[in-house]
Amino acid sequence: MITQLWRGEIPLWKTFWLFGVGGGLAFGLPVFSAMLALTDVPPDDTASIFLAALGFLLVNLTWVFVGIWRAANKYQGEKAWVVLAKIAVVAGTFNIVLLMVSVLFADTG
Repeated sequence: MITQLWRGEIPLWKTFWLFGVGGGLAFGLPVFSAMLALTDVPPDDTASIFLAALGFLLVNLTWVFVGIWRAANKYQGEKAWVVLAKIAVVAGTFNIVLLMVSVLFADTG
């Protein structure tokens, strides 16, 4: 299934909703909830933990975003779904980049 998703061989709706939205919630919410709970951890340790978790999410999201994009390229239905899926991938990528920049260049003053 990992290879099928990467190649865009899983239908667009499944790729987007199950892996993109469902997987994003399943992986993202616990990681970010744990990060919020780390208020008592020294700032340097918190940043290290957050960057490690972000790295894991980045690998996962890259895999899913590529799968969504490729599934959209193969989709034979309404073109609006292709456009919307690709907009979601671009927006998600932009969001991750902004998050990484904000973490890497945060003022720890």
